[in-house]
Amino acid sequence: MGKPFWRRESVCISGLFLFIYFALGALYPLLSHYLKSIGMSGTQIGLIVSVGPIVAIFAQPFWGMLCDRFQMSRQVLSGILLGAVAASFLLLWGGKSFIAFALLYGVLHFFQSGAVPISDGLALGYVTRTGIEFGRIRQWGAIGFALATLVAGMLVDAFWLGVIFYVYAFAQFSAFLFLQGVQTERSVEAVNVFKGLSELIRLPRYMLFLASAFLIFGPINAHNIFFGLLYEQLGGQIAGIGLAFLLFAGSEAPFMKWSGFFIKRLGLEKTIFIAALVSSLRWFWYGTGPTPFAVLALFFIQGFSAGLYLASAAQFVRENAPDTLRVTALAVYTSMGLGLGSMAANVVGGMLVDTYGVLRTYTFFGGLTVLGLVPLTLVTWFIKRKSTVLQ
Repeated sequence: MGKPFWRRESVCISGLFLFIYFALGALYPLLSHYLKSIGMSGTQIGLIVSVGPIVAIFAQPFWGMLCDRFQMSRQVLSGILLGAVAASFLLLWGGKSFIAFALLYGVLHFFQSGAVPISDGLALGYVTRTGIEFGRIRQWGAIGFALATLVAGMLVDAFWLGVIFYVYAFAQFSAFLFLQGVQTERSVEAVNVFKGLSELIRLPRYMLFLASAFLIFGPINAHNIFFGLLYEQLGGQIAGIGLAFLLFAGSEAPFMKWSGFFIKRLGLEKTIFIAALVSSLRWFWYGTGPTPFAVLALFFIQGFSAGLYLASAAQFVRENAPDTLRVTALAVYTSMGLGLGSMAANVVGGMLVDTYGVLRTYTFFGGLTVLGLVPLTLVTWFIKRKSTVLQ
């Protein structure tokens, strides 16, 4: 049966994931509407949201190397979460113009960008110590995101769009409190992360996976920004956007929990490949202009695609990178997908919205994801683990 799941540290690490993703779910689904409400165009929205990924490209490896160099993941993450709280208030109060919002949004992302890879690293360390499947921990992130879309939507209806920044700050501070009960592993020796990075770039499976993350993870993240515009284009009401995100994010939790089942039956690489394939078909389908009812009725597609992908990808990075560089490897992977990939998807997606409409944006997302299947094919069927040449 394994060790009991509901122990103190399990509650704390589950709460950490719940509130980190609660913060993201409160902010991103309604961010494009907030920006539109203060007069931003589609291109400006795309440029603003791309600032975060640009900052993340540099910030995520920085935070990861800092954790691995000094073996202080919990302390670093504590500072990140408190910094994100402060930055959210600065963004709300000071981000009144395009330039000001873009700059302050970059400050927010300097802190926020480190939260996901570092928390993943802590969870994977906990999984190693206890034998609990990573998906059982990661599902709490999906639950938090789903709950946030519901709560934030209700608060926006009752008050105003700016309330999303207050909810974000509350969630990040709550994550900080739960973090204090999470253990962190320490090495006997300090890690030379620059030497370690040179090791990472010589791992073909890891580097190919980075390329696929750029092409697959980017659209998954950009979807959180552009879906609200898509849903309105399809004829849906703004009130339905919150319901849609609740269903989408809610469907991720069970698939993350079941990820261990799929991995045992299909293998880690094939699970990731199938999830990415379904994701590409989903974006192409959205690009055809389905009815709002059909989008809501098939909400579970997000769980099968994004849920399985996100839960399995972190495990792939852990298994294909040195243990001493766990956080750095996760941070670089997240930087490529959530950072560089999201930047490309957001910028080009915003331009396509202005020029051709949001349906073409989703067709573009489908094309990117198909390209991402190419390096995944090599990793899945041709380049075996710890191999340096094609079989």
